[in-house]
Amino acid sequence: MIEPRLYRAAFLPALLAAVIAAFSLENRPHAVPQGLPADVLFEGSLASSTVGQIVQDARDRRVGTPGDARTARRVAHAFRSFGFQTTIERFRGEDTNLVNVVGRRPGLSRHEVVLLASRDALSVPDATGSAADTAALMEVARVLAGRATHKTVVLASVDGGTLGDAGARRFAQHVGDPGLVDGALVLSNLGAPHSHGPLLVDWSNDSRRGSLGLRRTATDSLRNELGTDGGPSATPPAQVARLAFPVGLGAQGVLLERGVDAIRLSGSGERAPPPGSRALDDLRAQRYGELGRSALRVVSALDASAAPPEHGPRSYVLAGGGVVPGWALEILAAALILPALVASIDALARAGRRGEAVVPWLEWVIAGTVPFALGLGVGELLTLVGVAKDAPASPIEPSLAPVDGAALGALAGVAFVALLTWVLLRTPLVRRGGALPDAGAPGAGVATALVLCAAAIGTWFLNPFACLLFALPLHCWMLAALSGVRRSARVWLVVIGLLPVAIVLGAYMRELRLGPLEALWYGFLLVTGGQIGVPTALLGCVIAGLFGATVAIVVARWRTGAPAVAPAGDSGPPRPAAVGPATRLEQVSR
Repeated sequence: MIEPRLYRAAFLPALLAAVIAAFSLENRPHAVPQGLPADVLFEGSLASSTVGQIVQDARDRRVGTPGDARTARRVAHAFRSFGFQTTIERFRGEDTNLVNVVGRRPGLSRHEVVLLASRDALSVPDATGSAADTAALMEVARVLAGRATHKTVVLASVDGGTLGDAGARRFAQHVGDPGLVDGALVLSNLGAPHSHGPLLVDWSNDSRRGSLGLRRTATDSLRNELGTDGGPSATPPAQVARLAFPVGLGAQGVLLERGVDAIRLSGSGERAPPPGSRALDDLRAQRYGELGRSALRVVSALDASAAPPEHGPRSYVLAGGGVVPGWALEILAAALILPALVASIDALARAGRRGEAVVPWLEWVIAGTVPFALGLGVGELLTLVGVAKDAPASPIEPSLAPVDGAALGALAGVAFVALLTWVLLRTPLVRRGGALPDAGAPGAGVATALVLCAAAIGTWFLNPFACLLFALPLHCWMLAALSGVRRSARVWLVVIGLLPVAIVLGAYMRELRLGPLEALWYGFLLVTGGQIGVPTALLGCVIAGLFGATVAIVVARWRTGAPAVAPAGDSGPPRPAAVGPATRLEQVSR
Protein backbone atom coordinates (compact mmCIF):
# COMPACT_ATOMS: atom_id res chain seq x y z
CA MET A 1 0.00 0.00 0.00
CA ILE A 2 3.02 2.29 0.01
CA GLU A 3 3.58 4.44 -3.04
CA PRO A 4 7.42 4.36 -3.27
CA ARG A 5 7.75 7.64 -5.19
CA LEU A 6 5.61 9.53 -2.69
CA TYR A 7 7.47 7.97 0.24
CA ARG A 8 10.87 8.85 -1.20
CA ALA A 9 9.84 12.40 -2.06
CA ALA A 10 8.74 12.99 1.53
CA PHE A 11 12.34 12.45 2.65
CA LEU A 12 13.48 15.70 1.01
CA PRO A 13 12.70 17.84 4.11
CA ALA A 14 14.59 15.32 6.24
CA LEU A 15 17.57 15.58 3.89
CA LEU A 16 17.45 19.37 4.23
CA ALA A 17 17.22 19.06 8.02
CA ALA A 18 20.26 16.75 8.02
CA VAL A 19 22.22 19.35 6.03
CA ILE A 20 21.16 22.06 8.49
CA ALA A 21 22.28 19.87 11.40
CA ALA A 22 25.63 19.26 9.74
CA PHE A 23 26.22 22.98 9.24
CA SER A 24 24.95 23.96 12.69
CA LEU A 25 28.17 22.78 14.34
CA GLU A 26 29.36 25.40 16.82
CA ASN A 27 32.62 26.00 18.62
CA ARG A 28 32.73 25.15 22.30
CA PRO A 29 32.53 28.18 24.62
CA HIS A 30 35.75 29.26 26.28
CA ALA A 31 36.58 28.58 29.90
CA VAL A 32 36.92 31.44 32.33
CA PRO A 33 40.57 32.15 33.24
CA GLN A 34 42.04 30.12 36.06
CA GLY A 35 42.35 31.87 39.41
CA LEU A 36 45.33 31.95 41.75
CA PRO A 37 47.32 28.71 42.10
CA ALA A 38 45.79 26.58 44.83
CA ASP A 39 48.63 24.14 45.48
CA VAL A 40 49.82 26.09 48.51
CA LEU A 41 46.30 26.55 49.86
CA PHE A 42 44.44 23.22 49.87
CA GLU A 43 46.50 20.78 51.94
CA GLY A 44 45.71 17.18 51.06
CA SER A 45 47.41 15.82 54.18
CA LEU A 46 45.39 18.10 56.46
CA ALA A 47 42.16 17.19 54.69
CA SER A 48 43.06 13.49 54.95
CA SER A 49 43.55 13.93 58.69
CA THR A 50 40.08 15.47 58.90
CA VAL A 51 38.67 12.43 57.06
CA GLY A 52 40.16 10.20 59.74
CA GLN A 53 38.65 12.31 62.50
CA ILE A 54 35.20 12.19 60.88
CA VAL A 55 35.35 8.41 60.54
CA GLN A 56 36.64 7.96 64.09
CA ASP A 57 33.97 10.21 65.58
CA ALA A 58 31.07 8.82 63.51
CA ARG A 59 31.86 5.59 61.73
CA ASP A 60 28.23 5.08 60.78
CA ARG A 61 26.98 8.25 59.09
CA ARG A 62 24.15 6.77 57.10
CA VAL A 63 21.14 9.02 56.67
CA GLY A 64 19.15 9.65 59.84
CA THR A 65 21.74 8.08 62.19
CA PRO A 66 23.31 9.82 65.21
CA GLY A 67 26.63 9.79 63.32
CA ASP A 68 25.06 11.80 60.52
CA ALA A 69 23.77 14.36 63.04
CA ARG A 70 27.17 14.61 64.80
CA THR A 71 28.90 15.21 61.49
CA ALA A 72 26.40 17.97 60.68
CA ARG A 73 27.29 19.69 63.96
CA ARG A 74 31.00 19.32 63.17
CA VAL A 75 30.52 20.97 59.78
CA ALA A 76 28.45 23.81 61.25
CA HIS A 77 31.11 24.47 63.89
CA ALA A 78 33.85 24.54 61.22
CA PHE A 79 31.91 26.92 59.00
CA ARG A 80 31.30 29.33 61.89
CA SER A 81 34.90 29.21 63.07
CA PHE A 82 36.07 30.15 59.56
CA GLY A 83 33.78 33.19 59.41
CA PHE A 84 30.90 31.83 57.31
CA GLN A 85 27.31 32.85 58.04
CA THR A 86 25.96 29.41 58.88
CA THR A 87 22.41 28.15 58.62
CA ILE A 88 21.21 24.80 59.92
CA GLU A 89 17.99 23.67 58.23
CA ARG A 90 16.07 20.68 59.56
CA PHE A 91 13.40 19.23 57.33
CA ARG A 92 11.56 16.06 56.49
CA GLY A 93 12.42 14.21 53.30
CA GLU A 94 11.47 10.71 52.15
CA ASP A 95 9.96 10.08 55.61
CA THR A 96 13.32 10.80 57.28
CA ASN A 97 14.57 13.68 59.42
CA LEU A 98 17.30 15.46 57.44
CA VAL A 99 19.68 18.35 58.11
CA ASN A 100 21.31 20.74 55.66
CA VAL A 101 24.21 22.93 56.78
CA VAL A 102 24.84 25.96 54.56
CA GLY A 103 27.65 28.46 55.02
CA ARG A 104 27.77 31.80 53.18
CA ARG A 105 30.64 34.21 52.77
CA PRO A 106 29.23 37.45 51.30
CA GLY A 107 31.21 39.10 48.54
CA LEU A 108 31.05 42.38 46.69
CA SER A 109 28.53 40.97 44.21
CA ARG A 110 25.13 39.34 44.61
CA HIS A 111 26.24 36.59 42.27
CA GLU A 112 27.05 33.29 43.94
CA VAL A 113 29.47 30.41 43.55
CA VAL A 114 28.24 27.17 45.11
CA LEU A 115 30.28 24.23 46.36
CA LEU A 116 28.06 21.33 47.47
CA ALA A 117 28.68 17.88 48.92
CA SER A 118 26.42 15.18 50.34
CA ARG A 119 27.19 14.37 53.96
CA ASP A 120 25.32 11.09 54.59
CA ALA A 121 27.24 7.89 53.97
CA LEU A 122 26.52 5.31 51.31
CA SER A 123 27.92 2.55 53.53
CA VAL A 124 30.04 2.10 56.67
CA PRO A 125 32.54 3.76 56.96
CA ASP A 126 32.43 5.34 53.46
CA ALA A 127 35.70 7.15 54.13
CA THR A 128 36.55 7.78 50.47
CA GLY A 129 33.02 8.99 49.76
CA SER A 130 30.99 11.24 52.05
CA ALA A 131 33.74 11.60 54.66
CA ALA A 132 36.29 12.77 52.07
CA ASP A 133 33.77 15.13 50.45
CA THR A 134 32.78 16.65 53.79
CA ALA A 135 36.41 17.10 54.80
CA ALA A 136 37.16 18.79 51.46
CA LEU A 137 34.27 21.19 52.04
CA MET A 138 35.66 22.09 55.45
CA GLU A 139 39.16 22.51 54.01
CA VAL A 140 37.86 24.94 51.38
CA ALA A 141 36.17 26.89 54.16
CA ARG A 142 39.53 27.08 55.97
CA VAL A 143 41.30 28.30 52.82
CA LEU A 144 38.72 31.02 52.17
CA ALA A 145 38.69 32.21 55.78
CA GLY A 146 41.39 34.83 55.20
CA ARG A 147 40.50 35.82 51.64
CA ALA A 148 38.21 38.53 50.33
CA THR A 149 35.86 37.23 47.64
CA HIS A 150 34.27 39.14 44.78
CA LYS A 151 31.15 36.98 44.79
CA THR A 152 29.18 35.28 47.53
CA VAL A 153 30.63 31.83 48.15
CA VAL A 154 28.15 29.23 49.35
CA LEU A 155 29.30 25.97 50.92
CA ALA A 156 26.47 23.43 51.28
CA SER A 157 26.72 20.19 53.25
CA VAL A 158 23.46 18.51 52.29
CA ASP A 159 21.76 15.44 53.71
CA GLY A 160 19.82 12.68 51.98
CA GLY A 161 22.22 11.97 49.15
CA THR A 162 21.25 8.31 49.37
CA LEU A 163 17.56 9.25 49.27
CA GLY A 164 17.51 10.59 45.75
CA ASP A 165 19.52 13.71 46.68
CA ALA A 166 16.72 14.97 48.93
CA GLY A 167 18.99 17.56 50.56
CA ALA A 168 20.16 18.89 47.20
CA ARG A 169 16.54 19.19 46.09
CA ARG A 170 15.77 21.15 49.24
CA PHE A 171 18.79 23.39 48.68
CA ALA A 172 17.78 24.02 45.05
CA GLN A 173 14.32 25.12 46.17
CA HIS A 174 15.88 27.86 48.32
CA VAL A 175 18.40 29.15 45.79
CA GLY A 176 16.18 32.06 44.84
CA ASP A 177 17.18 33.31 41.41
CA PRO A 178 19.15 30.57 39.60
CA GLY A 179 20.49 33.23 37.25
CA LEU A 180 22.54 34.68 40.11
CA VAL A 181 24.42 31.39 40.56
CA ASP A 182 27.42 31.65 38.25
CA GLY A 183 28.25 28.01 38.80
CA ALA A 184 27.76 25.12 41.21
CA LEU A 185 30.36 22.42 41.73
CA VAL A 186 29.26 19.17 43.35
CA LEU A 187 31.93 17.12 45.14
CA SER A 188 31.56 13.35 44.95
CA ASN A 189 33.83 10.51 46.15
CA LEU A 190 36.97 12.67 46.08
CA GLY A 191 38.86 10.09 48.12
CA ALA A 192 38.31 7.21 45.69
CA PRO A 193 41.63 5.61 44.73
CA HIS A 194 40.60 5.04 41.11
CA SER A 195 38.12 6.33 38.57
CA HIS A 196 35.83 4.06 36.56
CA GLY A 197 34.64 6.78 34.20
CA PRO A 198 34.94 10.50 33.45
CA LEU A 199 35.69 12.69 36.47
CA LEU A 200 33.22 15.37 35.32
CA VAL A 201 29.49 14.57 35.17
CA ASP A 202 27.00 17.07 33.75
CA TRP A 203 23.89 15.01 33.02
CA SER A 204 20.52 16.38 34.10
CA ASN A 205 17.19 14.77 34.91
CA ASP A 206 15.72 16.35 31.79
CA SER A 207 16.98 17.08 28.28
CA ARG A 208 19.07 20.11 29.27
CA ARG A 209 22.79 19.74 29.90
CA GLY A 210 25.32 21.53 32.03
CA SER A 211 27.15 24.68 31.02
CA LEU A 212 29.89 24.06 28.46
CA GLY A 213 31.88 27.02 29.78
CA LEU A 214 31.70 25.62 33.31
CA ARG A 215 32.77 22.22 32.06
CA ARG A 216 35.77 23.66 30.25
CA THR A 217 36.71 25.65 33.35
CA ALA A 218 36.63 22.47 35.44
CA THR A 219 38.58 20.64 32.72
CA ASP A 220 41.34 23.27 32.82
CA SER A 221 41.50 23.00 36.61
CA LEU A 222 41.87 19.21 36.43
CA ARG A 223 44.53 19.49 33.76
CA ASN A 224 46.55 21.90 35.91
CA GLU A 225 46.47 19.55 38.91
CA LEU A 226 46.16 16.00 37.58
CA GLY A 227 47.53 16.45 34.08
CA THR A 228 44.29 15.03 32.63
CA ASP A 229 41.07 16.54 31.36
CA GLY A 230 38.92 14.17 33.39
CA GLY A 231 38.47 11.44 30.81
CA PRO A 232 36.64 11.20 27.48
CA SER A 233 32.99 12.14 27.21
CA ALA A 234 30.37 9.76 25.87
CA THR A 235 30.17 9.01 22.16
CA PRO A 236 27.60 11.00 20.12
CA PRO A 237 25.13 8.04 19.93
CA ALA A 238 25.43 7.56 23.69
CA GLN A 239 24.85 11.29 24.25
CA VAL A 240 21.69 11.19 22.14
CA ALA A 241 20.55 8.13 24.11
CA ARG A 242 21.07 9.93 27.40
CA LEU A 243 19.24 13.02 26.15
CA ALA A 244 16.40 10.83 24.94
CA PHE A 245 16.05 9.08 28.30
CA PRO A 246 17.69 11.49 30.77
CA VAL A 247 19.00 10.14 34.06
CA GLY A 248 21.08 12.65 36.03
CA LEU A 249 22.69 10.48 38.68
CA GLY A 250 24.05 12.76 41.41
CA ALA A 251 23.20 16.14 42.92
CA GLN A 252 24.15 18.01 39.74
CA GLY A 253 21.12 16.42 38.06
CA VAL A 254 18.80 17.94 40.64
CA LEU A 255 20.43 21.37 40.37
CA LEU A 256 20.37 21.40 36.58
CA GLU A 257 16.74 20.39 36.60
CA ARG A 258 16.00 23.49 38.73
CA GLY A 259 17.91 25.78 36.36
CA VAL A 260 21.19 26.03 38.30
CA ASP A 261 24.34 25.58 36.18
CA ALA A 262 26.12 22.72 37.89
CA ILE A 263 28.70 20.04 37.27
CA ARG A 264 29.88 17.17 39.44
CA LEU A 265 33.52 16.42 40.17
CA SER A 266 33.68 12.74 41.11
CA GLY A 267 36.84 10.88 41.97
CA SER A 268 35.23 7.54 41.06
CA GLY A 269 33.37 8.44 37.88
CA GLU A 270 29.61 8.70 37.58
CA ARG A 271 28.96 5.89 40.06
CA ALA A 272 30.27 5.39 43.58
CA PRO A 273 33.41 3.30 44.06
CA PRO A 274 33.01 -0.45 44.67
CA PRO A 275 32.37 -1.50 48.30
CA GLY A 276 35.96 -2.69 48.63
CA SER A 277 37.33 0.81 47.92
CA ARG A 278 35.59 2.86 50.62
CA ALA A 279 37.74 2.23 53.69
CA LEU A 280 40.09 4.77 55.25
CA ASP A 281 43.10 2.77 54.08
CA ASP A 282 41.95 3.21 50.47
CA LEU A 283 42.36 6.99 50.69
CA ARG A 284 45.31 8.25 48.62
CA ALA A 285 46.34 11.60 50.09
CA GLN A 286 48.13 12.77 46.94
CA ARG A 287 45.23 12.10 44.56
CA TYR A 288 42.76 13.41 47.11
CA GLY A 289 44.75 16.63 47.43
CA GLU A 290 44.92 17.04 43.64
CA LEU A 291 41.17 16.68 43.29
CA GLY A 292 40.57 19.04 46.21
CA ARG A 293 42.86 21.66 44.68
CA SER A 294 41.05 21.23 41.35
CA ALA A 295 37.76 22.03 43.08
CA LEU A 296 39.33 25.08 44.75
CA ARG A 297 40.66 26.23 41.39
CA VAL A 298 37.14 26.12 39.94
CA VAL A 299 35.75 28.16 42.83
CA SER A 300 38.60 30.68 42.53
CA ALA A 301 38.15 31.00 38.74
CA LEU A 302 34.39 31.54 39.02
CA ASP A 303 34.89 34.08 41.80
CA ALA A 304 37.48 36.08 39.86
CA SER A 305 35.54 36.10 36.59
CA ALA A 306 33.53 39.24 35.82
CA ALA A 307 30.88 37.22 33.96
CA PRO A 308 29.64 33.66 34.42
CA PRO A 309 30.92 30.98 32.04
CA GLU A 310 29.10 30.88 28.73
CA HIS A 311 26.55 28.10 28.80
CA GLY A 312 26.24 27.33 25.11
CA PRO A 313 23.09 25.60 23.79
CA ARG A 314 20.51 24.41 26.30
CA SER A 315 20.82 20.89 24.89
CA TYR A 316 23.67 19.68 22.72
CA VAL A 317 25.76 16.77 21.52
CA LEU A 318 29.54 16.98 21.54
CA ALA A 319 30.94 15.76 18.23
CA GLY A 320 34.67 15.98 17.55
CA GLY A 321 35.81 19.42 18.63
CA GLY A 322 32.44 21.07 18.08
CA VAL A 323 28.92 21.21 19.45
CA VAL A 324 25.73 20.18 17.66
CA PRO A 325 22.94 22.31 19.19
CA GLY A 326 19.79 20.55 20.29
CA TRP A 327 17.48 22.60 18.07
CA ALA A 328 19.09 21.17 14.94
CA LEU A 329 18.43 17.62 16.11
CA GLU A 330 14.87 18.55 17.05
CA ILE A 331 14.22 19.78 13.49
CA LEU A 332 15.74 16.58 12.09
CA ALA A 333 13.54 14.44 14.32
CA ALA A 334 10.39 16.27 13.19
CA ALA A 335 11.37 15.98 9.51
CA LEU A 336 11.90 12.21 9.85
CA ILE A 337 8.28 11.76 10.91
CA LEU A 338 6.97 13.30 7.69
CA PRO A 339 7.69 10.42 5.23
CA ALA A 340 6.02 7.86 7.47
CA LEU A 341 3.05 10.15 8.04
CA VAL A 342 2.59 10.82 4.30
CA ALA A 343 2.87 7.11 3.45
CA SER A 344 0.43 6.13 6.20
CA ILE A 345 -2.20 8.69 5.16
CA ASP A 346 -1.84 7.60 1.54
CA ALA A 347 -2.28 3.96 2.62
CA LEU A 348 -5.41 4.95 4.55
CA ALA A 349 -6.86 6.59 1.44
CA ARG A 350 -6.10 3.51 -0.67
CA ALA A 351 -7.66 1.25 1.95
CA GLY A 352 -10.79 3.39 1.92
CA ARG A 353 -11.10 3.12 -1.86
CA ARG A 354 -10.81 -0.65 -1.62
CA GLY A 355 -13.38 -0.90 1.15
CA GLU A 356 -10.86 -2.25 3.70
CA ALA A 357 -11.94 -1.91 7.34
CA VAL A 358 -9.51 0.22 9.33
CA VAL A 359 -11.40 1.54 12.37
CA PRO A 360 -11.86 -1.92 13.99
CA TRP A 361 -8.15 -2.49 13.57
CA LEU A 362 -7.42 0.85 15.22
CA GLU A 363 -9.31 -0.43 18.24
CA TRP A 364 -7.27 -3.64 18.01
CA VAL A 365 -3.98 -1.72 17.99
CA ILE A 366 -5.03 0.49 20.90
CA ALA A 367 -6.18 -2.55 22.86
CA GLY A 368 -2.67 -3.92 22.42
CA THR A 369 -1.38 -1.26 24.81
CA VAL A 370 -3.58 -2.60 27.61
CA PRO A 371 -1.20 -5.46 28.61
CA PHE A 372 1.69 -3.07 29.09
CA ALA A 373 -0.46 -0.55 30.93
CA LEU A 374 -1.57 -3.39 33.22
CA GLY A 375 2.09 -4.31 33.74
CA LEU A 376 2.79 -0.69 34.68
CA GLY A 377 -0.13 -0.77 37.12
CA VAL A 378 1.12 -4.03 38.66
CA GLY A 379 4.56 -2.48 39.17
CA GLU A 380 3.03 0.54 40.90
CA LEU A 381 0.88 -1.77 43.04
CA LEU A 382 3.87 -3.88 44.09
CA THR A 383 5.65 -0.70 45.13
CA LEU A 384 2.60 0.59 46.99
CA VAL A 385 2.18 -2.58 49.09
CA GLY A 386 5.90 -2.74 49.83
CA VAL A 387 6.79 -5.84 47.80
CA ALA A 388 9.09 -3.81 45.52
CA LYS A 389 11.45 -1.04 46.62
CA ASP A 390 9.88 2.42 46.79
CA ALA A 391 12.41 4.57 44.94
CA PRO A 392 12.61 8.36 45.44
CA ALA A 393 11.73 10.86 42.74
CA SER A 394 15.37 11.36 41.72
CA PRO A 395 17.75 8.64 40.52
CA ILE A 396 19.63 6.79 43.24
CA GLU A 397 23.01 5.10 43.25
CA PRO A 398 22.32 1.64 41.70
CA SER A 399 24.21 -0.15 44.47
CA LEU A 400 21.50 0.99 46.90
CA ALA A 401 18.96 -1.15 45.06
CA PRO A 402 20.61 -4.50 44.24
CA VAL A 403 18.83 -7.18 42.25
CA ASP A 404 17.64 -9.54 44.99
CA GLY A 405 14.81 -12.04 45.22
CA ALA A 406 12.16 -9.34 45.68
CA ALA A 407 13.44 -7.46 42.64
CA LEU A 408 13.39 -10.59 40.48
CA GLY A 409 9.89 -11.39 41.72
CA ALA A 410 8.64 -7.90 40.85
CA LEU A 411 10.16 -8.01 37.36
CA ALA A 412 8.79 -11.51 36.76
CA GLY A 413 5.32 -10.50 37.98
CA VAL A 414 5.15 -7.48 35.69
CA ALA A 415 6.42 -9.47 32.70
CA PHE A 416 3.99 -12.33 33.35
CA VAL A 417 0.94 -10.06 33.59
CA ALA A 418 1.89 -8.12 30.44
CA LEU A 419 2.68 -11.25 28.39
CA LEU A 420 -0.40 -13.20 29.52
CA THR A 421 -2.73 -10.29 28.79
CA TRP A 422 -1.14 -9.70 25.39
CA VAL A 423 -1.61 -13.35 24.40
CA LEU A 424 -5.23 -13.35 25.57
CA LEU A 425 -6.03 -10.20 23.62
CA ARG A 426 -4.69 -11.86 20.46
CA THR A 427 -7.03 -14.88 20.74
CA PRO A 428 -10.16 -15.02 18.50
CA LEU A 429 -12.35 -15.46 21.59
CA VAL A 430 -11.42 -12.08 22.97
CA ARG A 431 -11.29 -10.41 19.54
CA ARG A 432 -15.05 -9.97 19.42
CA GLY A 433 -15.65 -13.67 19.10
CA GLY A 434 -13.63 -13.77 15.90
CA ALA A 435 -15.28 -10.72 14.30
CA LEU A 436 -11.91 -9.49 13.10
CA PRO A 437 -10.06 -11.50 10.47
CA ASP A 438 -6.46 -12.61 10.80
CA ALA A 439 -3.92 -9.89 11.66
CA GLY A 440 -2.49 -10.23 8.17
CA ALA A 441 -5.40 -8.18 6.81
CA PRO A 442 -4.38 -4.90 5.10
CA GLY A 443 -6.47 -2.86 7.56
CA ALA A 444 -4.29 -4.05 10.46
CA GLY A 445 -1.15 -2.72 8.78
CA VAL A 446 -2.75 0.64 7.99
CA ALA A 447 -4.02 1.06 11.54
CA THR A 448 -0.62 0.16 12.99
CA ALA A 449 1.15 2.64 10.72
CA LEU A 450 -1.23 5.44 11.67
CA VAL A 451 -0.81 4.85 15.41
CA LEU A 452 2.97 4.64 14.92
CA CYS A 453 2.91 8.14 13.42
CA ALA A 454 0.69 9.43 16.23
CA ALA A 455 3.09 7.97 18.80
CA ALA A 456 6.05 9.60 17.02
CA ILE A 457 4.36 13.01 17.09
CA GLY A 458 3.54 12.61 20.79
CA THR A 459 7.13 11.56 21.48
CA TRP A 460 8.44 14.66 19.71
CA PHE A 461 6.38 16.94 21.94
CA LEU A 462 7.55 15.13 25.09
CA ASN A 463 11.20 14.75 24.10
CA PRO A 464 12.47 15.42 20.54
CA PHE A 465 15.65 13.43 21.21
CA ALA A 466 13.60 10.35 22.03
CA CYS A 467 11.71 10.96 18.79
CA LEU A 468 15.03 11.03 16.93
CA LEU A 469 15.74 7.52 18.18
CA PHE A 470 12.15 6.43 17.53
CA ALA A 471 12.48 7.40 13.85
CA LEU A 472 14.16 4.07 13.04
CA PRO A 473 11.44 1.80 14.50
CA LEU A 474 8.82 4.16 13.06
CA HIS A 475 9.97 3.53 9.50
CA CYS A 476 11.02 -0.09 9.93
CA TRP A 477 7.79 -1.20 11.56
CA MET A 478 5.67 0.83 9.15
CA LEU A 479 7.40 -0.87 6.20
CA ALA A 480 6.94 -4.27 7.84
CA ALA A 481 3.22 -3.56 8.24
CA LEU A 482 2.50 -1.92 4.87
CA SER A 483 5.05 -2.90 2.24
CA GLY A 484 5.05 -6.04 0.12
CA VAL A 485 8.57 -7.17 0.98
CA ARG A 486 9.52 -10.80 1.48
CA ARG A 487 8.78 -12.59 4.73
CA SER A 488 12.40 -12.68 5.86
CA ALA A 489 12.78 -8.97 5.11
CA ARG A 490 9.77 -8.18 7.32
CA VAL A 491 11.38 -10.06 10.19
CA TRP A 492 14.60 -8.12 9.73
CA LEU A 493 12.69 -4.84 9.69
CA VAL A 494 11.15 -5.68 13.06
CA VAL A 495 14.53 -6.61 14.51
CA ILE A 496 16.33 -3.55 13.13
CA GLY A 497 13.63 -1.37 14.68
CA LEU A 498 14.81 -2.53 18.09
CA LEU A 499 18.29 -1.07 17.55
CA PRO A 500 17.53 2.21 19.43
CA VAL A 501 16.50 0.17 22.48
CA ALA A 502 19.85 -1.60 22.31
CA ILE A 503 21.66 1.75 22.02
CA VAL A 504 19.93 3.17 25.10
CA LEU A 505 20.44 0.03 27.18
CA GLY A 506 24.05 -0.26 26.01
CA ALA A 507 24.80 3.38 26.86
CA TYR A 508 23.50 3.08 30.41
CA MET A 509 24.92 -0.38 30.99
CA ARG A 510 28.34 0.89 29.94
CA GLU A 511 28.37 4.24 31.74
CA LEU A 512 26.63 3.07 34.93
CA ARG A 513 28.32 -0.35 34.90
CA LEU A 514 25.05 -2.28 34.96
CA GLY A 515 24.34 -5.86 33.93
CA PRO A 516 21.21 -6.72 31.89
CA LEU A 517 19.08 -7.59 34.95
CA GLU A 518 20.45 -4.60 36.86
CA ALA A 519 19.51 -2.31 33.97
CA LEU A 520 15.94 -3.68 33.86
CA TRP A 521 15.57 -3.33 37.61
CA TYR A 522 16.97 0.18 37.60
CA GLY A 523 14.53 1.12 34.83
CA PHE A 524 11.71 -0.33 36.94
CA LEU A 525 12.76 1.93 39.82
CA LEU A 526 12.90 4.99 37.57
CA VAL A 527 9.35 4.33 36.38
CA THR A 528 7.76 3.51 39.74
CA GLY A 529 9.70 6.27 41.50
CA GLY A 530 8.28 8.91 39.19
CA GLN A 531 11.57 9.89 37.55
CA ILE A 532 9.95 8.88 34.27
CA GLY A 533 6.71 10.86 34.24
CA VAL A 534 3.25 9.41 33.72
CA PRO A 535 2.88 10.73 30.13
CA THR A 536 6.23 9.21 29.16
CA ALA A 537 5.39 5.89 30.84
CA LEU A 538 2.01 5.69 29.09
CA LEU A 539 3.59 6.57 25.75
CA GLY A 540 6.07 3.78 26.37
CA CYS A 541 3.12 1.39 26.84
CA VAL A 542 1.70 2.57 23.48
CA ILE A 543 5.03 1.97 21.71
CA ALA A 544 5.34 -1.48 23.30
CA GLY A 545 1.82 -2.25 22.12
CA LEU A 546 2.75 -1.12 18.60
CA PHE A 547 5.72 -3.47 18.64
CA GLY A 548 3.38 -6.27 19.65
CA ALA A 549 0.95 -5.36 16.86
CA THR A 550 3.75 -5.33 14.29
CA VAL A 551 4.97 -8.74 15.47
CA ALA A 552 1.42 -10.11 15.25
CA ILE A 553 1.08 -8.81 11.67
CA VAL A 554 4.42 -10.26 10.60
CA VAL A 555 3.67 -13.64 12.19
CA ALA A 556 0.21 -13.80 10.59
CA ARG A 557 1.62 -13.06 7.13
CA TRP A 558 4.47 -15.49 7.64
CA ARG A 559 1.98 -18.28 8.33
CA THR A 560 -0.16 -17.56 5.29
CA GLY A 561 2.78 -16.89 3.01
CA ALA A 562 0.78 -14.08 1.44
CA PRO A 563 2.31 -10.74 0.42
CA ALA A 564 2.13 -8.02 3.02
CA VAL A 565 -0.51 -6.02 1.17
CA ALA A 566 -1.99 -5.62 -2.24
CA PRO A 567 -0.03 -3.71 -4.88
CA ALA A 568 0.28 0.01 -4.46
CA GLY A 569 -2.22 0.80 -7.20
CA ASP A 570 -5.96 1.02 -6.51
CA SER A 571 -8.38 -1.78 -7.34
CA GLY A 572 -10.37 -1.76 -10.52
CA PRO A 573 -9.56 -2.16 -14.24
CA PRO A 574 -6.02 -1.34 -15.29
CA ARG A 575 -5.46 2.15 -16.56
CA PRO A 576 -3.00 3.21 -19.27
CA ALA A 577 0.18 4.83 -18.03
CA ALA A 578 -0.41 7.86 -20.26
CA VAL A 579 -3.40 9.31 -22.07
CA GLY A 580 -3.01 10.61 -25.62
CA PRO A 581 -4.13 10.12 -29.24
CA ALA A 582 -2.47 6.72 -29.52
CA THR A 583 -4.19 5.53 -26.41
CA ARG A 584 -7.61 6.64 -27.66
CA LEU A 585 -7.11 4.88 -31.03
CA GLU A 586 -6.21 1.70 -29.16
CA GLN A 587 -9.38 1.97 -27.05
CA VAL A 588 -11.53 2.53 -30.17
CA SER A 589 -10.00 -0.49 -31.93
CA ARG A 590 -10.91 -2.63 -28.93
